[in-house]
Amino acid sequence: LKNIFGGIVILFDRPFKAGDKIEVSGHYGEVVEIGLRSTRVVTPDDNLVTIPNSEIMNHAVSNANAGESNCQVAVEIYLPIHADTVKCRSIATEAAKVSRYIYLNKPVGVIFTNEFKDRTPVLKMKIKAYVSDIRDEFKFKSEITEITLKSLIQEKIQVDATL
Repeated sequence: LKNIFGGIVILFDRPFKAGDKIEVSGHYGEVVEIGLRSTRVVTPDDNLVTIPNSEIMNHAVSNANAGESNCQVAVEIYLPIHADTVKCRSIATEAAKVSRYIYLNKPVGVIFTNEFKDRTPVLKMKIKAYVSDIRDEFKFKSEITEITLKSLIQEKIQVDATL
């Protein structure tokens, strides 16, 4: 009964719809079907996950695109703590802007935070940009990573694969 009630609430409340990218209880993927008892999501690894609607009702649901064809994508790259953030920000911003998947009507952002990896201080650079078509999310992520890493290496900015 909880699952059926949850399904009815989802169908009327519409926190997401088929085609949206959602995350619920550690499962991320595209909603392919909303039923009375469960919601089916296809993960980036092409696995079909069936989530009981009662679980959706009792947990936070993150909706990446809320019905729009574009969505924000975040790419994380770890750098040495002494990296030149001005130069790295410029490289990362340019990498996002030259991507064939970029949605230029929304901003590109680059955020730096200090973290520890294996007891070593590192700089985490997060590139936040919008992909024009949600279906290209992972192609976009891969392309930005490749372009950014290539440019960082060309500029002799150390990128440690063990980070």
